[in-house]
Amino acid sequence: MIPHIQESTLPVALAKVRLEMPGVPNSTIHDFRRTGRPHLAALGVDAIVAERCLNHPIKGVEGIYNRHQYFDERRAGLALWADLLVALEHGEDYNVVSIANSK
Repeated sequence: MIPHIQESTLPVALAKVRLEMPGVPNSTIHDFRRTGRPHLAALGVDAIVAERCLNHPIKGVEGIYNRHQYFDERRAGLALWADLLVALEHGEDYNVVSIANSK
């Protein structure tokens, strides 16, 4: 199976962001995944669907028998997260406190 993008595509894009926006803290693709997962839970996305959004396999015996890919459910969960990100970008209140302000 041919991947949709090369493994280096996103890390190269992040490196360009760092060059163009020197004040942006260093981050990795995994940081985005680690950030997104608890938001999916907070938005009420089913745990299996949230894990599949990160392309994690379903674990254990359930993973052996449950071969459903959850594409529609993943799309819906990621749409919720995208809506949250857009709302936050527009300054809408989602009960999120900046780490810088929480000290």
